[in-house]
Amino acid sequence: MRTKVLKVINLSNFFNIAKSNNKKITYTYKEASIILLHNIRARWLQFIYAKTSQHFPVYLNEHKTKTVIKNQPCGFIHQVVPQFNQEHLVEYDLENLSTKTTSELHFNMIVPIQDVMQYFMQWQRYRKYWWSSVTTTPSLFSLSDIKHKENSANVDVLANFNWGSKIVEAVSIDTDTESSYLRCKMSLEDALFTLLLDGLNNSTKEEYLRLHNKMAPYKIALALEYDDSKYFDTLKELAALMMHKLEQKNISTICPNVELPLNSQLRENFKIGVTYTAIISENTLSNGIFHLLNSSTMLKEQIHLADFESYATLLCGK
Repeated sequence: MRTKVLKVINLSNFFNIAKSNNKKITYTYKEASIILLHNIRARWLQFIYAKTSQHFPVYLNEHKTKTVIKNQPCGFIHQVVPQFNQEHLVEYDLENLSTKTTSELHFNMIVPIQDVMQYFMQWQRYRKYWWSSVTTTPSLFSLSDIKHKENSANVDVLANFNWGSKIVEAVSIDTDTESSYLRCKMSLEDALFTLLLDGLNNSTKEEYLRLHNKMAPYKIALALEYDDSKYFDTLKELAALMMHKLEQKNISTICPNVELPLNSQLRENFKIGVTYTAIISENTLSNGIFHLLNSSTMLKEQIHLADFESYATLLCGK
């Protein structure tokens, strides 16, 4: 697993290594990692809301809430999220193969004592399903055996890579004389590594880092194809305009170094996990048609500029 971890940390589009020795690596996040961390947190919150909003109240602060109704379930979201930026230092322990985490995402519940096992079984399945829904390998995840103690029990959600299993989340319950508590706990740093490990494990021969479309830091990239350099500035302006319109629709977009040959531009997009690349060419300037490349299938389809915004919105689920 150490080899795989080093491959992740050496993803130059995601991390910038500051220090390295045989025991630990210190690195900072690049923009792609920061966006991916944001996407993980957003999907986590959306999932909690989807599973609870029709059934019981959820509060953002467990200590300030005094409206808990006896024998009625309620939830509490507790987040410890540092200011992730390109100066934020992260430390990876190569001896224990673990990230020194500074973030915590907790979903805690107070549930009636008589219903605690029902909620425990339900939420461990929910959390396993969530992990399957944000990666490209749904079968990667499983649940450990339940460990019982006198007034508590816990289970782990596991990512089962071919080189070994990794704990990605803990789900537990404990009971006192008046109430029962259910807790789900994970960290953003571990989630980031898990998604990137899965993406690398499913990389294509074109070196496409296969991330789930919902999680990919950039959904669409722009690339330029031209034979005559006199068209370069006009194509670059068109790419900037297309990016602007997509970003207005909240579709994350990137335009890498368009001075590179087309194949090099595409390779850069693949390495950062871009799902689709819009390839605009000299012909686009005359007829408005360009090719949209699907990174997973390597198939291209022809799109007209006038239809691109609406089609991109449909593709990206916006």
